[in-house]
Amino acid sequence: MEWVCAWLVCVMKLISWNVQGLGGIDKRREVRRLVGEKSPSILCLQETKLSVCDDFLCNSLWGDSNHSFSYHPSVGASGGLLIMWATKEVEVWSSGSQEHVLYIQGRFIRTNEEFYLFNIYAPCELHAKQALWGSLSTRLQLLSGANVCLCGDINSVRDVEERWSKRGNNVVYDFNNFSHFIDANGLIDLPLCGRRYTWFKGVVQL
Repeated sequence: MEWVCAWLVCVMKLISWNVQGLGGIDKRREVRRLVGEKSPSILCLQETKLSVCDDFLCNSLWGDSNHSFSYHPSVGASGGLLIMWATKEVEVWSSGSQEHVLYIQGRFIRTNEEFYLFNIYAPCELHAKQALWGSLSTRLQLLSGANVCLCGDINSVRDVEERWSKRGNNVVYDFNNFSHFIDANGLIDLPLCGRRYTWFKGVVQL
């Protein structure tokens, strides 16, 4: 689920994508093509499945224009987060990570607005997900009044109709907890445009 805050859309362009692995050259070319077409200010990737991200890799994704990056390594072949940004548009002062989250703090050069950006790859297991909402809520409360954006693969939905299984199961156990997390922290869940689902395994008529 791609999820960003509304104020961010007005000042810059952000791409968030679960790439399901960056080890193959074809996937890297696909990311490079998307960056070339959309010219984002910030690119957030989830599930890189890479323990190391270096200048060579990021150059292959972003191209020749000036950029910088921060990453959180995968654990084995699982997870991995990467944030890249155009240095002519975004100045980043600090970055850090914790389990399932990579974040940066900086400002938009054109507007001089400061911001915090969190790139999230949430776990599927319910209790681990609840723990993540709790730790993020604690951090967001400390940032009260700041410009904050959360994006990534949230692995949650706000309504049972937003998730569909080809096995015919529409049971979603955690949408109440996820909705409470959004509302309690004053976040805005931007509506999905275009297709009904951000990802689907198999064939379905959308």
